[in-house]
Amino acid sequence: MSDADSRKHGPSERKRPVLFSHGDTGYLRLRKLTNGPGEQKRFLGLPRTGDKDGPLVEVAMVGASADWTSHARLEDAAALGVLLSHPAIPRTHGLFQHQGARYLVTEYVSGISLNMAGHYGCVRGRQLSEAFTLYVASVVADVLSYVHTLTDAAGRPLGVIHRAVDPYNIIVKHDGTVMLANFMSACSLLPGRAPVIPFIVQGEIDFAAPERLWPTPEGGVDARSDLFSLGMVMLEMITGLQLYGSDEVEQAAAKLPPGHPGYDGEVPWVSEVRSWTTVEQMARRAAAFRSEHIDHLMRKVSGPVRLIIHKLLRRGPSERYATAAALKGDLDACLGVLDRPYGAREAMEELLKARSEAMEVKEPIELIPSDEAERRAGELHQPTSH
Repeated sequence: MSDADSRKHGPSERKRPVLFSHGDTGYLRLRKLTNGPGEQKRFLGLPRTGDKDGPLVEVAMVGASADWTSHARLEDAAALGVLLSHPAIPRTHGLFQHQGARYLVTEYVSGISLNMAGHYGCVRGRQLSEAFTLYVASVVADVLSYVHTLTDAAGRPLGVIHRAVDPYNIIVKHDGTVMLANFMSACSLLPGRAPVIPFIVQGEIDFAAPERLWPTPEGGVDARSDLFSLGMVMLEMITGLQLYGSDEVEQAAAKLPPGHPGYDGEVPWVSEVRSWTTVEQMARRAAAFRSEHIDHLMRKVSGPVRLIIHKLLRRGPSERYATAAALKGDLDACLGVLDRPYGAREAMEELLKARSEAMEVKEPIELIPSDEAERRAGELHQPTSH
C-alpha cells in the first residue's frame, strides 16, 4: 500500500467499531463476511494494540444468546485449530469470550478461490491448465494427508475429516501458494466434541461423497470421503463441469425408484449450507452416476489425469485411493513429466492471465462472486502504523 493509501485508510480505520477486546488489543470490524454454520457470524477484523495494527484476521462470532450447538461448534473448531500446524492451513490465534459471546480468531487468507478461478475459465471459454489443477490438488492432498494422520500427545489417531473440500475453501494466495481453509465442518475424535446432529449434512453437498449424503453398507464417513470431494473439485476445475449437475446424471437419477437414497424413513436429510437442490435429490444423483458419465465429462482430459480422477470418484470408498499420501504420489508423478516445472509462480501467472482475459469479455463487476469479494476484502485494508 502506498503512503497515499495509508493516509486514505488510516483515519477511517480509527472509526471502525470494535468487535471485542482482549487485554490491550481491540479487534476492529472491517467488514462482514458470509455467515458460518448455525448462528455463527464471520467478520474481517484488524487487531490493534495501541497505535499498532497487526495482520488481518477472520473472526467467527457466536452471540451470548445463540443456541448451545453453535457455541459447541465454535469450541470444537478452536480445539482442533490449535492442534493444526501446516503451512497450507490458516493459523488459529485463539478462542476468546467477551460478555457471553465467543470469538474465534484465525488467520485471514486473501487470494483467489478455486471457485473464482473456475469462473474465469468459464467466462473466457477456456479452463485453466491440467498442470494448474495438478499443482493445487497436490498441495491439498498434502494437507489432507497431514490432517488425516494427526494424532494426540499419546499417539492416538484423531480421525480428522475436513468434510468441506470444495472450490470455495481452496485458495490460491497472491504469491501462488495454496491454502485449504474452513475447518468449521471438520469432525474428529477429540474428547468432549459436540455430538453429531442426525439428518444434517455439514459442509457443501455439491462436492460430497455418496456416503456423506446417505448411509451405505460400507459404513460411515472417513478420510476417503475427503478424497472423493477433491476428485470432484479436480473434475470441475479441468472440465468446467460438475458431476452431480450434469444432464446425464440428472436423467439417470430420475429413473431411480422413489425413496431410493437420501431419505431415511419419515425424516429427510437437510444441508446446513444452502445449495441448488435438496440433500435427497443430491443423494439420488450420487447413487445414479456411472463411470461412463465421468468419461463423457473428461473426454478431453489426458489419460493419466483421467485415471486419477476416476479412482477418486469411485462410489465405494474401498475402491478409491486408500490415503491422501498415495494420491499425492500420483499427482506429483503427473507433474514430474511436464515439459517444464510447474509451481506457485506458474500458477499465479496463469491465474492472472485468466483473470485479465475474462475481464476483456465481461465488465469487471460481473466477475466478482461473493467468495471472491471475501477473499479480496483485505486488499484495501493492509495493516498500517499510525
